[in-house]
Amino acid sequence: MEFQTDRLLLRALKRVDVQPLQRAISSSADSISPWLDWCSEGFDELDAEAWINRSRQGWLTGSSYELAVFEQSSGDLVGCVYVSSIDSVANLANLGYWIATEYQGRAYALEATEAIASLAFSHLLLTRLELVMDPANTASIRIAEKLQATYECRARNRYMYNGEAKEGLVYSLVPSDLGFITH
Repeated sequence: MEFQTDRLLLRALKRVDVQPLQRAISSSADSISPWLDWCSEGFDELDAEAWINRSRQGWLTGSSYELAVFEQSSGDLVGCVYVSSIDSVANLANLGYWIATEYQGRAYALEATEAIASLAFSHLLLTRLELVMDPANTASIRIAEKLQATYECRARNRYMYNGEAKEGLVYSLVPSDLGFITH
């Protein structure tokens, strides 16, 4: 599966992505680790291999769909976007993303999240996506607002970070937000 936007190529992670994934994550620890506890300078190739295996398993089981984000002009891996925690009863999922430090500030997160949200509504036929973030994560708040996601609440114990339940801001997208008509 491959999808293109104006500037990006999005596709499932492959084994050839081990080193680019490892470099992108380990070099981004300062900007990403305050929000995502798996990100560290010590993220190594074995961690990247395990990540890719989990990502592939998510695709196989239908529990999550992660797409690596590549800059079309350079071919560089710049981050990932994903639909995870899919709840088939409520027909909803979480929408997540991260962009490597060196590529932040170029609106790649917005472009990639718009693409995966469209895929979630058009291909997975989900009726709701939730974006959950730390209240201090101003960059993610800006992405949610630019997506025109609806702010719903400040939820107690909404996500886990280093084994601790944390308060999170909850935003949502529904198909009509992106122009999809549901019946």
